Amino acid sequence: MKCPEINDLEFSERGKLAVKEIRRIKEINQWLSTSITVGTFANIFAGNGVIKSHYNLTQTDFDSFAAALKSSPSIARKTIETISGLQAIKAKTSKERQFWKAVYKGCEAAK
Repeated sequence: MKCPEINDLEFSERGKLAVKEIRRIKEINQWLSTSITVGTFANIFAGNGVIKSHYNLTQTDFDSFAAALKSSPSIARKTIETISGLQAIKAKTSKERQFWKAVYKGCEAAK
């Protein structure tokens, strides 16, 4: 999707809170993805000696690890869709409505 250019956008107070919440969700998602990875590797290599590490490696459920890592962004994306969809409905101005519709459809601000 091509993201629209929206000039001179001013957010309502509700819109500002929504932006803040979306940023928080993205931070939590990043933390969660890192925690899943670190936790799995700690589980594998935290044992004492080669035999214990080998046991941990064979007992680790890589399918669950992959599923958890894959689902984290989709959960965050669904939450962001919900927030942006509600904001599009409740927006006070057409520019703000256009912004929230774009976020709902997958546009992200450039960093």
